[in-house]
Amino acid sequence: MRSTTSVTDPTASPLGRRILLWGGGGKTTLSHALGAKLDLPVVELDALFHKPSWEERDPGEFRKLVTDTLAVCEEGWIVDGQYLGALGGEALGHADTLIWLELPFRTTFGRVFKRTIKRVRDKQRICGDNYETWGKAFFSRDSLLLYLLKRRLFHHRETLYRRENMIREYGSGLRIIRLKSAKALNRFYVEHELVRV
Repeated sequence: MRSTTSVTDPTASPLGRRILLWGGGGKTTLSHALGAKLDLPVVELDALFHKPSWEERDPGEFRKLVTDTLAVCEEGWIVDGQYLGALGGEALGHADTLIWLELPFRTTFGRVFKRTIKRVRDKQRICGDNYETWGKAFFSRDSLLLYLLKRRLFHHRETLYRRENMIREYGSGLRIIRLKSAKALNRFYVEHELVRV
């Protein structure tokens, strides 16, 4: 059963205390801004899914790790990630709010491209204990940029349909915020007094 926050609580967030983000083009920055504003832990699913050397976790092991991680976040959580299919919709069923970033492909791809170059150049650790390399980023079948292109060209409608079905099946009572442009995302930051961190 969902717990509710009293409307008389001055610290209550209109977004709730269990916030799920999916989509692309600013998800991680937004999750950290929300975590800082609401004083909630940010759970990055990429970091839980990938072992060192980019080894992927077994789906059952991943599901248990996510469940165990969220269970200790008693005051709430911000979940940032794209693995909701692997989680069987459980995260949707426990969330108060879903923030769905549906920015135009050119915006999302451009942001990921710039971020990838910066991460490779600066040797930033990501997804747990992993690093992006020029080879992985641009010359590998596992390239995120290639994945984004293929998903857009061949799976865009299927992905949209699957996500909307998951919302219907697991998202009863879920507040859904769909941000479809960079302008809408910027307005969301202003309205909720969020700071990009």
